[in-house]
Amino acid sequence: MTSISRLTFSAALVLGTLFTSISFAQSPGPMGMRPPMFGNDRMPGMMGNPKMQEQRDAKRAERHQKRLEELKVYLQLQASQDDAWQSFAGVMKTPIKRPAPMTPSEVEKLTTPERIDKMMARKAETDAEITKRLNASKTFYATLTPTQQRVFDTHTQKLFSKGPMGHHTKMHH
Repeated sequence: MTSISRLTFSAALVLGTLFTSISFAQSPGPMGMRPPMFGNDRMPGMMGNPKMQEQRDAKRAERHQKRLEELKVYLQLQASQDDAWQSFAGVMKTPIKRPAPMTPSEVEKLTTPERIDKMMARKAETDAEITKRLNASKTFYATLTPTQQRVFDTHTQKLFSKGPMGHHTKMHH
């Protein structure tokens, strides 16, 4: 790249950044905006069609059930371990439900402390469900042979690299 090309490219980059900054500077201020973490602003389509959400939930439940069935096959459980599996699978049967997002009209009616209390209550429900699942996993794991434990470790390692809601927790560089 010649020095004139670099200069032209740099000038275009600076101008683009300047125009973008000006357009943001002219956006409505905080008093005229709804917080982006609530309602439709959070992510397009999140509060959209309830049927689509039901379909996504059904597909998620189907994938979850398939993973449980695969794990059972890989573990090659003995008849004496069936009760422990049934207990474990019963707790793990359905994926953790994602709380429905609050609508903008619900949010507008609440004070900040009330919103915080709602968020904390939802977090407590999710934490309780996660704790129940983790305890069920540890209880079941204790009934496995060392070979089965290694299989369980390998099979579930990728699941534990995701957070409780299915999001990757590893940092990608």
